[in-house]
Parts: sequence; structure tokens; C-alpha cells
Amino acid sequence: MKKSRKTEEAHGIGSLLLLDLPEACVSHAISLTTPGDACRCSAVSRAFQAAADLDAVWERFLPTDYSSILARADDPVDLSSTKKDLFRSLVQEHVLLDKGTKSFSLDKIRGGKCYMLSSRSLGIAWGWGNHPIHWRFLSLADSRFEQVAELLSVCWLHITGKIGSRELSPSTTYSAYLVFKLADDSYGLDSLTQEASITVGDNNVSKRIVSLYPRKQESQSSTSSTSTDEQHNAEEQGECRTRSYPRQRADGWLEVEMGQFYNDQGEDGEVTILFTEIVEQHWKKGLILEGIEIRPKHTP
Repeated sequence: MKKSRKTEEAHGIGSLLLLDLPEACVSHAISLTTPGDACRCSAVSRAFQAAADLDAVWERFLPTDYSSILARADDPVDLSSTKKDLFRSLVQEHVLLDKGTKSFSLDKIRGGKCYMLSSRSLGIAWGWGNHPIHWRFLSLADSRFEQVAELLSVCWLHITGKIGSRELSPSTTYSAYLVFKLADDSYGLDSLTQEASITVGDNNVSKRIVSLYPRKQESQSSTSSTSTDEQHNAEEQGECRTRSYPRQRADGWLEVEMGQFYNDQGEDGEVTILFTEIVEQHWKKGLILEGIEIRPKHTP
């Protein structure tokens, strides 16, 4: 009895099976997906695993300029491993760049570039050099950087981080985060006029009110420096409607989102990220600042 065409196709008879394709074709198809998809393909069969592990696949997931970025590493990075192993290491561990002023890593979803700007690299009003009574540097075992900055006493907060859009992944939405801790004796950091903004080139693309305290703690402490009427007025002023609250990170630090921006083709110039409180000018103490992290929005 002659088999029908549908029966033949169901058994791969008279048609080309996917596994019959050359390994180079399979690996090229996998390289057009995502790192997660490539890992899932490895579980299909040995043939798929061999194709999915090829350097040609993982080279596509790495940034095109990864070699020049890693050439700036403070400690040499082993580039002799497979591209898959290199990708994994950059997802799992950060690399310090430019004499410890930045860290670099990749997000695990699509391999987007992630950076943290250290507190040493930030522009801080009344900081460093001529004003040691306002800020100081200290070393903490759980920081990726050699030193972090601690606020001793200021009435005016103005913290700025900058990075070139060309350093970031193109066609990617990014979020910026202030990464910090609060000392046990901190005060004056619960103002409702703390703002964060992001400017890309000449365009201000994001602005929001920022809390340095988790939502519950802020509700208990905010009345210490701001009356109820002042709180209401601060929330109603201007275009700054969105309010960000911090969350605990896996590394033990807190982070609060400062805003989002879209990096088109990396041709928009400089990205400027600003955290400020210059309205109420209460005296402040106890902000321990690790830096500003910039990572793709979809990163957990």
C-alpha cells in the first residue's frame, strides 16, 4: 500500500529533516535568536548542542567591540576560552575598567552592555579635594570598587554621571540606577524634592522624584523634615510625577531607578544622569554611594 504524502512528511520521508542541514546552517539560525534560546537548543540533541556551542554563535551575542572594551580592563581578561565561556563569565562577573572608575558586564537576556560608574568618576558638589569635611572615601568589603563615597555633611546634593552613547548597546532601552546604602546615623535624606533626570545629547528624556528610603520606612520618617502641607506641595509641583523607591539588590546594596532612555544607534552624544536636592537644603548625612549603574531595561 502506497503511503500518502502527509504520512511521508510526518516521518521525514521525501522531505529534508532539520537535522540533515549542515551544522553551519543550524548554527547560523541559532545565532539569530538569543543566548537563552541557544542554551535551550543545546538540550534538543547532540547535533544541536554542537551547533549551539560554536564560537560563531556566541560571537554574535557578544558586543562587536568587546575586544576593545576588555583591553581597558584593570586585570587581563582571558580571551583564549570559547566565546560561550567568555559570554558566561561576563554575565556572572563584572570587569573593572579605566583604573577602577567603571565596571563592565553583560546582561544575560540579549548580551546588552551594562556599566557601573564608580563614585570616584561622578561629579559631586562639595565633594573630593577641597571639601573633605563634606564627603570622604572608605573601603567596603562588599563593593566592587576599591573605595566608595560617604556623605558626611551637606545641605545641597548634586550628583552627576556621564557616559557616551556609543559605549552602550544600540537599539536598546536602558535604565539608570543609583546604587547606595544608608548609614545607621543617616538623616536629611527623606526629602520629597529629591529628583533624578536623564539627558541624552541636548534632550531631557526622563525626570522623576526619587526616594532613598523604601516606601514603608519613608512614610514613617518623612515627617521629620517635611510637614504634611510641604509634602503635598512637593508632589504637585512641576512635571516630575513618577516616584521611584529603592529595592534590595542581590549584592546587599540598595538601588533606586533614576529613569529610562532609549539608545538608538549610539549617535546621540553624551548621556547625563543627575540626582539632586537643592530646594529644601536640609542638612544631610549618611548616604554611602557606590555609583550609578546603567543596564538594559529587561535585565532583572
